Amino acid sequence: MGEALLGGFLGAGVVEASNVVLSDVDVGRLEALRDRFNVEITQSNNEAIARGDIILLAVKPQQMSEVLAEAKESFREGSLVISIVAGAKTEKIASLAGKDIPVIRVMPNTPALAGKAMSVVSRGAYAGDEDVSIALELFSSVGEAVELPEDLQNEATAVSGSGPAYFFLMIESLIRAASDAGIDAEVAKKLVVQTMAGSLALLQSTGAEPGELREAVTSPGGTTEAALKVFEEFGFDTMIQGAIGAAIKRAQDLA
Repeated sequence: MGEALLGGFLGAGVVEASNVVLSDVDVGRLEALRDRFNVEITQSNNEAIARGDIILLAVKPQQMSEVLAEAKESFREGSLVISIVAGAKTEKIASLAGKDIPVIRVMPNTPALAGKAMSVVSRGAYAGDEDVSIALELFSSVGEAVELPEDLQNEATAVSGSGPAYFFLMIESLIRAASDAGIDAEVAKKLVVQTMAGSLALLQSTGAEPGELREAVTSPGGTTEAALKVFEEFGFDTMIQGAIGAAIKRAQDLA
């Protein structure tokens, strides 16, 4: 995810390569990133943090405490920490850093790899409007970004963080149903993927409510109505509500 974000930031021009210092324990990966993006690299987290005005924390949750503890003395006054560490609260990050530093917590999702992320930005206790604006500008360069209170991060994670998997599951099911009905698998995939892409484009371009567009496709007594009745009979809406609830609970358990 960190690599995808860096590529997006640089490609959009919101960050200059000459201002980037990357740190990682994997020398081979660092060298590959240096060659790809023409940025400076170091194996020292302390050096990267000490030199950074904006510090993007993109480590695994189980590594965060160790990384921040080792670099505790390297944080400078005025530095902004932007964390994409899953489940890590801003209060904990500031505490581990040992300073009253501004921390912004961001939950992007995997469509960032295609420049189509939905990122949720939450400010910590010491972060101000300018800090939030910086984070929103950065993450808007790889898709869309909105600010929400941190106490809604679990709910946002359940919807947009995990959301791509829900859509991929539906796409898989539609492709399988089309194939079972006799359509060639590759053709079925094209039908489903383009229908999904076209439907989203229509929703975004018209500004209409999803329900309006659904009703526009649904003729009384027609094929669409017949299919939607089956969804209703199997409790489609209840199933979605249950899935989101389960994801929220799991996010709370992991926090």
